[in-house]
Amino acid sequence: MQNFFHRIRQLFTSKIAPDKPFVQDYPTVTETVFNNYSFVIGGLFNYFNELPKHLQYRFVSRVHEFKESKKFHFIGLERNDDTAILVSASAIQVTFGLKNYKMQHFKDIYVLADAYRMDDDEELYIGHVAPDGIYLSWKHFLYGYSNKNNDINVAVHEMSHALLYNNFFAQLGIDKNFRLNYDRFSSTTGPILADVITNRRSFLRSYAFSNLHEFWAVSTEAFFENPSGLKQHMPDLYEALCRVLNQDPLTKHKIIEM
Repeated sequence: MQNFFHRIRQLFTSKIAPDKPFVQDYPTVTETVFNNYSFVIGGLFNYFNELPKHLQYRFVSRVHEFKESKKFHFIGLERNDDTAILVSASAIQVTFGLKNYKMQHFKDIYVLADAYRMDDDEELYIGHVAPDGIYLSWKHFLYGYSNKNNDINVAVHEMSHALLYNNFFAQLGIDKNFRLNYDRFSSTTGPILADVITNRRSFLRSYAFSNLHEFWAVSTEAFFENPSGLKQHMPDLYEALCRVLNQDPLTKHKIIEM
């Protein structure tokens, strides 16, 4: 098993120099845009409401840029700019500590009314990431941000997949620090999986152990949905996620290094 995880780490690690630390980016949106976005985002995102004002400006600026760089497709839903703002905000929540946050490979985001099937597959999906775009069930998006008791958030889950795909497979607009620090995250998986196999229990839900990619996405869900619980029960994993995402959700400013 150790050899397997060593090969996985080699796959996701390349010898590239880290990005230089980035300075705080100043707001690039008007006060009207800021107030509109803040009203929409603040109604659903506790994460945003906890930020100090200057970082709320930074967050909104990034949401605006992310949204404007994507084409949103609404399936079974009326076109709604607020929906596009909120979906974009979920991406920025995951990438807020990173320099490159636009996930440039993905030009299209598909928002579906409810769970859906793909092609001839009988299984129902509430979200997935494919080379042609990011897909989300709007019903389950709202459920993820409204229900704080189950550590499930499909938007965070799928945006985590999209971030990984953008940086390691598409490699368009990659974040070098993210790539380098992901090695530390992947190095924690071996001992954690061994502990789960031995004790037959884990703080993470069982879907995390489907494969390495789902382990990453489910861990990131728990990181944002229940950071105190994850830090208490799996401190090494929590620390690794703090480093790879350059965030600590338990702090007021969230971002660790500006």
